[in-house]
Amino acid sequence: MCVVVIAGGPNKKLSSIRSELEKAESVICADSGADSLMELRILPDEVWGDMDSISPQTLDWISQNHIKTSLFPVEKDMTDAELCLTSIPKEKEILFVTSLVGRPDHVMANLLLVKRLTDEGYKIIVTDGETWVWPLSGECSWRVPEKLSDDAHVCSLIPLGKGALGVTTFGMKYSLKDKDIFPGSSLTVSNRFDMTKKEHGFDLLAGNMLVIVTPET
Repeated sequence: MCVVVIAGGPNKKLSSIRSELEKAESVICADSGADSLMELRILPDEVWGDMDSISPQTLDWISQNHIKTSLFPVEKDMTDAELCLTSIPKEKEILFVTSLVGRPDHVMANLLLVKRLTDEGYKIIVTDGETWVWPLSGECSWRVPEKLSDDAHVCSLIPLGKGALGVTTFGMKYSLKDKDIFPGSSLTVSNRFDMTKKEHGFDLLAGNMLVIVTPET
């Protein structure tokens, strides 16, 4: 089980991850993240934030159901989502549900936030319900979840910082062998899965990158 954090904003398809929500250890909403949860009639365990964007109907819903709320000032040094994420113990696995399309400043800020927190020891996966993002750093071996390894999805590696070093692919249509990739390169965008193989993924020797698995269309 994991802790689910749902950010505010549009463009999240929570119906696609209903099973993850229902079996989560706990579900924490950042402000208007509770709006999207109310649409599924799934109660959160907590709602955090300045409550400047949550709908009055959702506020009534969480009040009537005695959901715990933590109120913070509107003017503060971090977003509601960051407050929620950093409140969770590092040993917990976190599923961060947030928009991955729309305002580029919000999307980039959230992805870089997750990357920083991962470097600090947090265990976070990001999704909007359709696209999935994994931050990787240092020497590691990563496997694509079986449910996403199909012809309907593509996989991109986005190097960060000083790049991703010694990248080797397996089970992918376009292979890499001990390849260094650097920010700004489009070499590793939209790779496909070789469906004749049972496992799909990457080995990383050093550096930083985001692995993004998303529907092709």
